[in-house]
Amino acid sequence: ALAVAYLTERVVLVIIDGLRYSEGLGDPTHEFVPRMAALAEQGAIVADFRNNGITYTNRAIPAIWCGAWTEINTFSDPDCGGSTNNTTELPTVFEYYRKHLARPADDCIYVLKDLCPWKASFDPDFGPDYWPFYHAEGWSDVDVWEETAQVIAIQSPRFLLMYLADVDHAGHSGVWAEYVEAIAIADSLVGELWTALQADPDYAGKTTMLVTNDHGRHDYDFQGHGDGCWGCRHIQLLAIGPDVRVGLVSETTRNIPDIAPTIGALLGFATEFATGTAMIELFDPAVAVATPPARLPVLTAFPNPTNPSTILSFTLPTASQVDLRLYDLAGRQVRTILQGYREAGPVRIR
Repeated sequence: ALAVAYLTERVVLVIIDGLRYSEGLGDPTHEFVPRMAALAEQGAIVADFRNNGITYTNRAIPAIWCGAWTEINTFSDPDCGGSTNNTTELPTVFEYYRKHLARPADDCIYVLKDLCPWKASFDPDFGPDYWPFYHAEGWSDVDVWEETAQVIAIQSPRFLLMYLADVDHAGHSGVWAEYVEAIAIADSLVGELWTALQADPDYAGKTTMLVTNDHGRHDYDFQGHGDGCWGCRHIQLLAIGPDVRVGLVSETTRNIPDIAPTIGALLGFATEFATGTAMIELFDPAVAVATPPARLPVLTAFPNPTNPSTILSFTLPTASQVDLRLYDLAGRQVRTILQGYREAGPVRIR
């Protein structure tokens, strides 16, 4: 993959913490994510993108960094007053980028809130000499975006990560209105970010942006996450840039560890300890992908209206993953009716 000559010279990775797919690009109305939906039409999405490991931030974020599910170590961090901090066992995409391409720290910047950020690895062949520059300022996603805009304008890094944490915090509040407002804000910031990149001559026409999540939320309770439910596992991957296949909706299953090797493939560096693989199907038309059916199965209910129960029926033209949920008139999920793999043929649910 490293021999492929891509047009991409810069990569921007956006992580939106804790966005459930059903409120993101998985919502066919895109009520809370209109900007990302519009970007998806200009780029590609992986419709079956998953956290295939631990659905907590402190394990999923390092898995994105490392391209693998890594052990987490702790150390006394002098940058944080000697307090205990986390570090990854495996090298990170930042370390691969800086070492293999001989890039300085200010060309690899991680923008996040004002806190003591978890650190990359102490691997003897990589380690602190190849960590990113941690730009930790502000107290909200809006602050993080404003800092990111300054980083782009002044430092112009070739590899940039913007981490937005407010969606997860709002979800944990248990207040639906706060949760969806945080999603709408994150969506608008992603849109502003892409607009800024296309207006900057250092980035326009040569930057690929990837937007993803670390985990979703329980499909039975949006306030939490952390188990293996589909709501926690199913997350989004949006890609847009000069090499991305426009309008592609890939149903090929991909996972969190595939992000780092994809960045490596685009920028031309190896991620040798990663267990994931580059998502080259997003860039190469010669690579076959699973695609959505031409139209969704027709769902019928009998009797309708229900009295007091009903039978839901539909027919799958091919074997598929099925995700069937019930929502109230306010758009809130009431229950998950059916999730999982089903063979082709009729399906009946009482």
